[in-house]
Amino acid sequence: MALNKLYKKNLQFILFGGKGGVGKTTMAAASAIRFAKKRGKTLIFTTDPAPSLADSFEQSLSNEPQAIKGVKNLYGMEIDAKKVLEEFKEEYGEEILDILQKGTYLSDKENEEVFSLDIPGLDEIMGLKKIIDFMESEEYDLYIVDTAPTGHTLRLLALPELLDDWIKFLARTRWRYRYMVKRFSGKEKIEKADEFLLEMKKTVKRVRNLLQDSDRTEFIIITIPEAMAVHETEDLVNDLQKFKIPCSHIVINNIFPKNKCQFCQSRRGGQEKYISQIKTKFKGFDISQVPLQSKEIRGVEELDKLTKILF
Repeated sequence: MALNKLYKKNLQFILFGGKGGVGKTTMAAASAIRFAKKRGKTLIFTTDPAPSLADSFEQSLSNEPQAIKGVKNLYGMEIDAKKVLEEFKEEYGEEILDILQKGTYLSDKENEEVFSLDIPGLDEIMGLKKIIDFMESEEYDLYIVDTAPTGHTLRLLALPELLDDWIKFLARTRWRYRYMVKRFSGKEKIEKADEFLLEMKKTVKRVRNLLQDSDRTEFIIITIPEAMAVHETEDLVNDLQKFKIPCSHIVINNIFPKNKCQFCQSRRGGQEKYISQIKTKFKGFDISQVPLQSKEIRGVEELDKLTKILF
């Protein structure tokens, strides 16, 4: 299978994505088991607001890494992005309010209302920042992401640009205040708010560099042989290329087996058209095919069986 090629690269960050209901979580969980055995200490986490990673492993997961029972070197985490955002606001709220209060004509109450507003995508970028912080600690050898359905994932991938615009707005606001201070005092004064903006700018750069680094990152698309799934896969590939995110693997899941069952033969016949379309549209990709399983895959034992097909 094509996923074996991933062993040849010293990847740090692997994302699994695709439309809802195609088996992303199952494929990510099974792959995490294999990589934990082959690569060493592995952390798999999800950015999905409705996560099912814990169900796949049949154990509870939290906002902090938990050891996956029965698999050496594997840890799992379901990131609560809103909780991470609240922690961020607690840590940096004073600096953000300071920038708004000194750089705008709004009252203190109005600035507090602005600060309390949800900035689209900021909770997710904070979740991704948490993983970047983990990576810089070098505590794990590999990080695997079970992403949310396609639309949510694309928003996640666009977040560095979104957050960059947000920081630029705060920086312009801050610059007006510093300009006035320098005019009246004749000297520059670096405050905590300035240090905060610099730190956030570095975070955006780290996230962007990681996502676009083909030596460290790979996005694996999971799809199924159906018309809508093929269409969404094409859109996803185009968007990944636009964001310059490395992607060269597609897994076609839930393929009906070729056997004497008339129903299976009929369904497989219909699927062949879309399998052919995927191979034609994405000629440069490594494509893996996973047959439809006879039962839902849950638990380490069943996931481990799936790795034999994937790898």
